[in-house]
Amino acid sequence: MQKRIAVIGECMLEMNLGSNCRNHQSEARLAADLSFGGDSLNTALYMSRLGSAVDYVTALGDDHLSDWMIRQWQLEGIGCDLVKREAGGTPGLYLIETDATGERTFHYWRDRSPARRLLDNPAATRQLFDQLRRFSTVYLSGVSLAILSPYGRECLFDFLAEFRHGGGKVVFDGNYRPRLWSSETLTRKAYEQIYRLTDLALPTMEDESALFGDTDADSIVSRLRRWGIAEVVLKMGPDGCLIACQNHEPHLVAAEKVIPLDTTAAGDSFNAGYLSRRLAGDSVEVSARSGHKLAATVIQHRGAIIPLSAMPGTDQQA
Repeated sequence: MQKRIAVIGECMLEMNLGSNCRNHQSEARLAADLSFGGDSLNTALYMSRLGSAVDYVTALGDDHLSDWMIRQWQLEGIGCDLVKREAGGTPGLYLIETDATGERTFHYWRDRSPARRLLDNPAATRQLFDQLRRFSTVYLSGVSLAILSPYGRECLFDFLAEFRHGGGKVVFDGNYRPRLWSSETLTRKAYEQIYRLTDLALPTMEDESALFGDTDADSIVSRLRRWGIAEVVLKMGPDGCLIACQNHEPHLVAAEKVIPLDTTAAGDSFNAGYLSRRLAGDSVEVSARSGHKLAATVIQHRGAIIPLSAMPGTDQQA
């Protein structure tokens, strides 16, 4: 088993129109910035920058834009051997429209994204799972679950149960996005299934309250602990995170106080900072401070991925 983490998810092309899209006089010569983004990819990229050995698991097309995305990930040190290529496929796309006040609106074209069919071919899925058994940790998010077909989702649950039985660890970030699910009943069932297969949970208080109706942080942590999760790190925005581990009472680790410019990828980057330290053997407190430090830096820049030169130092004192 490799001491590497495999991150499963979807990354899409990103087009940012800025505020000019509302200026009718400029519509004929409208230009857009092209990039890429996705919750799991953001976490994988920041973990790689922090020194973790990480592979990204997804599906893309065989077009030149998919080639470009993979090259960018490889430049960031992310392993891409488990990126499936679909003949004739193209990546999903989302567009960001920003008004004069800075408010952002998102538009998605992801229904034909190859990542949605990542686990639909039984033979290819068995091969992928055989490769994943060599990893020490598998990470996925609520978005990773939502985009899969029901068949693919059940295959993943079966694999994760076997993976844990063989000594692997599962990390799950709730990241609930209602528009990706057909019903709350289906979502709650899927989330309970994955949480019961999770060793380290990284939920967000707002998401858990919206999906399960919890009214406070303690009730969220208690529910997740009842479902057998050994380590719960509940993200609470500017209030910090509430950590609950075996044989320890839940305790709050405060976030760094900054004025945010753009909160995109705040949770994704916190996850990366936390996991990179935990996988290196640090305590939950040191890991949480690392997560807060990275998230505080990211939200002072526009966009999900900050320049490499803006990355904070990783030395954390116990």
